[in-house]
Amino acid sequence: MKGLILALQFMTRVPINIGIDFNKKNIGAMLTFFPLIGFLIALFTFIPSIFLRDKISAELVALLNIIFYLIITGALHMDGLSDTADAFLSNRSKDRMKAIMKDPGVGSFGVISIVIVLAAKFFAFKEIALQGFKWDYTFVFIYSKLIAMNAFIYFKSADSSTLFKTFKESRSTFLINFANFVIIIASILYDYKVLLYLLVEALIFIIIYIISLKKIDGATGDTMGASIELAETIALFII
Repeated sequence: MKGLILALQFMTRVPINIGIDFNKKNIGAMLTFFPLIGFLIALFTFIPSIFLRDKISAELVALLNIIFYLIITGALHMDGLSDTADAFLSNRSKDRMKAIMKDPGVGSFGVISIVIVLAAKFFAFKEIALQGFKWDYTFVFIYSKLIAMNAFIYFKSADSSTLFKTFKESRSTFLINFANFVIIIASILYDYKVLLYLLVEALIFIIIYIISLKKIDGATGDTMGASIELAETIALFII
């Protein structure tokens, strides 16, 4: 239960005023709840699509989808996206890129990346509003968190990333693999075709990780946020 509460506090803006120690045991448990958090984020994001599709325009539904998404996540991954864009597109040295990622300010590349991703999400959500909500769409958000969870096993941490290192050192390989098994079996039982989204999103994560290795010698919390945003956005266009 502590892991679930910590996951909700870390990944969402659900107001839970319960103090949970940020230690290795609780962090390890928290990581295994990432896919569930992805599902809850999807449910909240798609509330307008589920209940308002026949009452308002598709454009307004899409806009509300984005607003609901930003409310539930607190734009957590958007921050990682902007930091990653500012650093990787700066054409600076590795040390300078690492410093840019730690800078709380947002540069021009960061702003541009956010605008592009939000615009892309708008058109994707608009198309979903026109087609009608399907439970398939929730897997896009589940898979992005599932892959992020696995990144703490398979991805190398950049020396500059305290957060990624902490998560990597705290993760429980057994619990993560068990979560993998549960999600894959659930996907097959629901409709094996949704696994296409998993493959697409995994490819995006791998591409960004390879770039991260070249740019800053490994993954960080920011590159994970960027990977989640880009993977979900691209996957939304193939559903």
